[in-house]
Amino acid sequence: MSDGSNRRYEPHVIEARRQAAWKARDAFRTPPLSEDQPHLYIKPSAPFTSGNVHIGHVRSYSIGDAYARFRRARGEDVLFAFGFDAFGLPAELGAIAGGEPPSDWVNRCAAHMTGQLQRLGFSFDWERSFLSSDALMYRWSQWLFLTLLEAGLVYRGTGNVDWCDSCQTTLASAQVEAGGTCWRCHGPVRLIELPQWYLRISAHVEENDARLAEREASGKWDEVALASQQIVLGRVDGVEVELQTDGGGALSVFTPHAGALEEARFVLISARHPHAEVWAAEPQVAVELEQLRSGGWERSSREAETIPVVDTGRALQTPTGESLPVYITPLVDARFGATAVLGIPTRDRTDEVIARRLGMDVAETGEEQLTPAWEAKSAVRYKASDWVVSRQRSWGTPIPIVYCESCGIVPVPRDQLPVLLPLDIRPTGTGNPLAELEEFVQTSCPRCGEPARRETDTLDCHFDALWLWVPACIPPESREQPLDEIFALADLRHWLPSERVVAGSDSGNFVFDQRFVTKALRDIGPLAFLEDGEPFAGCLFHEMVVSDGRKMSKHLGNVVDPDELLARYGADTVRLAVLYAARPQRSLNWSDSAVLRCHRFLTQVWEYAQRKLAEAAASEAQEPERDTSEHLRLKLSQWCENAVKKTTEDMESLEMHSAVRNVMRLFDRIKDFDKRVIARDETLSRANFDALFDALAVLAQMLGPLAPHIAEELWISLGREEHGAQTPWPGVSLTVPA
Repeated sequence: MSDGSNRRYEPHVIEARRQAAWKARDAFRTPPLSEDQPHLYIKPSAPFTSGNVHIGHVRSYSIGDAYARFRRARGEDVLFAFGFDAFGLPAELGAIAGGEPPSDWVNRCAAHMTGQLQRLGFSFDWERSFLSSDALMYRWSQWLFLTLLEAGLVYRGTGNVDWCDSCQTTLASAQVEAGGTCWRCHGPVRLIELPQWYLRISAHVEENDARLAEREASGKWDEVALASQQIVLGRVDGVEVELQTDGGGALSVFTPHAGALEEARFVLISARHPHAEVWAAEPQVAVELEQLRSGGWERSSREAETIPVVDTGRALQTPTGESLPVYITPLVDARFGATAVLGIPTRDRTDEVIARRLGMDVAETGEEQLTPAWEAKSAVRYKASDWVVSRQRSWGTPIPIVYCESCGIVPVPRDQLPVLLPLDIRPTGTGNPLAELEEFVQTSCPRCGEPARRETDTLDCHFDALWLWVPACIPPESREQPLDEIFALADLRHWLPSERVVAGSDSGNFVFDQRFVTKALRDIGPLAFLEDGEPFAGCLFHEMVVSDGRKMSKHLGNVVDPDELLARYGADTVRLAVLYAARPQRSLNWSDSAVLRCHRFLTQVWEYAQRKLAEAAASEAQEPERDTSEHLRLKLSQWCENAVKKTTEDMESLEMHSAVRNVMRLFDRIKDFDKRVIARDETLSRANFDALFDALAVLAQMLGPLAPHIAEELWISLGREEHGAQTPWPGVSLTVPA
């Protein structure tokens, strides 16, 4: 036990010493496979190689790290590792601004960010980290592309896609912000028609929806995570009717207003509807549709008053003999997906605006009533739709396709993967340097051997994210194996599904599509052992960090630099502050008060413990003839038991903010015990010193996952032994490593 001579709290000294000790004993290395040992995989978010860790990263990884340390402290084997999402537009724009090849930018940023995360003391297994832009890793994307292509879940199509003129690339619908602007540059996005590669997520949309009830019942998906999946789905319940054309054909038309069918005044067809061209057969209508798709519609103009509505000149007949004119408009997509819907102005605000634009009278009616004559059947529509996975950018995974004059579109054989991306390209922000690099473009056809051209579009980084949760499960020494062999490793069956993914609330689209690809690979075979097709047994989405109610950004000048906080207060204070300030499901409105409160608390804990250790070392305390404070020791023991019970419940449910408060409350009660004994007996007896130090040891154990450096240092100063990863959880006996 320490003599309490080191009374001053010096976080940087303590943190450097603990981090060196963890590194020396390889504390966070993923344990070897053991089915007899409880084990789990905690998946953190994969950060972009953006240059610097921001305070949102600190919040996310502090939550995940606290949970990982808690589970280790209870004696469980934990896999906690991540990779960098290193491809895509953010890295390319950073490289352009820095005047360097993207590969150099990415490697430099990853090294810097790794150093930042290590100084914060996060318990990642760094041997398992990776960059998605390494050829060994992006062959995963190429293998997945080919596998899904063979299964019909990736396809080539010509359709209207979201296009950003500023970034000169297509965007996934998830990358178009609510105002019709680009997620990256915030410039206007418009709808154009291009031949592209698509991911057929529609194949598993219904199952992703159906499985949500199981996710909710498990209790491991928080409300934000569940809501994010529902938002991506965009489920709308209603009815479907078959309306007849004059020529004897029919069209299935949807509406959420089952009791107002007879109030329908027109039919709207999505510009993405598979039969849109059929309804635009007249030359003038076809021209208008082409104009709408090829650049006439700015996505920033989303209001019903301005978005184009194309009159097909045709009509559908209702069961009651009415004729409903048919129009094509993108207004359908945002509400119901790529479908056809009834326009009911009396029930829908958008339909009302369209009716007035078309010169129709809108009359109010009574309550909705079922209309048997229409023979409607229950139906569901989803806004989630197939998305474009190809991008006209040079910094991304090369698509493993060649174009041959004789053979047409030819997939690159798997044994020729990876198709390597040239690392010396220097994008300028205009054009596609990859398409201008003849030594990359010119190749031979894998099928006939004749000259051919490579696909020069690259895969969107969102496609890379489809598999980013898997490689952490693979031992580094196995990563060079063929992908088919990797998917057969026992490691995947051991660690999957991930017990919990911890990420920001903006990760809903990523998780949704990861759930899609898991179901696809379950059906195809590689992930058949995941019978429900779910990659994550649990999911916690935390809200963002804001300042004065506004999102942090360099433009607004309200960014908090974690390095500055770390230099001033130390890692434990910064980590504890982001956990203490708000529950994960609430936005963290940043202020210095949480940092100051947590720094003061840690200082008090350390200096109080060292003072009491010094007092005990200098004291010749003896047991009094009559013990008058046994009831106080009993009370202190009860306080510790209650604190452990409540904090355990909080840690299990990832309510870290509440866990921090419980630890703070216990410290107040420890001091209260001390004061009560001194008031009664003037000094602490040996029994009371022992009770006090036992309580401080419990506090150190509960503080271990939350502020690990000071917790372990306090644990050691109280005469306890070091363990492999950290302090054990109260009541858990861990084997001390040899």
